Amino acid sequence: MKTLRLEPLRGIDLNEAGYVAFGQTVQQVKLLLGEPSRAYDKQLFYDELELRIDLNDEDRVEFMECIFGPCCEKTIPLIYEERPFELSGEALIALLTEKNNGIIDDTEAEYGYSFMEISVGIYRQATPADLLESIEEAKAEGTYEEDCEWLENDLRKANHFWTIGIGEKGYYTAL
Repeated sequence: MKTLRLEPLRGIDLNEAGYVAFGQTVQQVKLLLGEPSRAYDKQLFYDELELRIDLNDEDRVEFMECIFGPCCEKTIPLIYEERPFELSGEALIALLTEKNNGIIDDTEAEYGYSFMEISVGIYRQATPADLLESIEEAKAEGTYEEDCEWLENDLRKANHFWTIGIGEKGYYTAL
């Protein structure tokens, strides 16, 4: 497994592959990482790194996101020497709040947060409360037994955030 060290406001240290920094050109990224698995508009996807890289209008790196949490199979993302997808949602919010020491955009609270001073964003599609409600509904409808496996798996996943991204300075204030 490859380690991805997310360094807010700087970039990602990919150990053996090198360092992807904010402001690098698309050509520099491709020289370092090779051709992306797929690309859409200004987004490069590197499936083997479980990573998405966004480019600005000048084709320079402005944002990078680990996109397969909490079920990474090929990488070990780290931020502040912690594994963000192994921390509970509350613990990750607490860590990033401490490091941010400033404004937090919590308009999508429970599902997503943007830590403005360190340009870090986290997201999940569902919360534990959402899944517990779905489980209760399935039990009431008599479908729980047939959906049990995926409901319980989603409940485990909902205790964590599913993506973590870092942007260049001011990335989240520009949105």
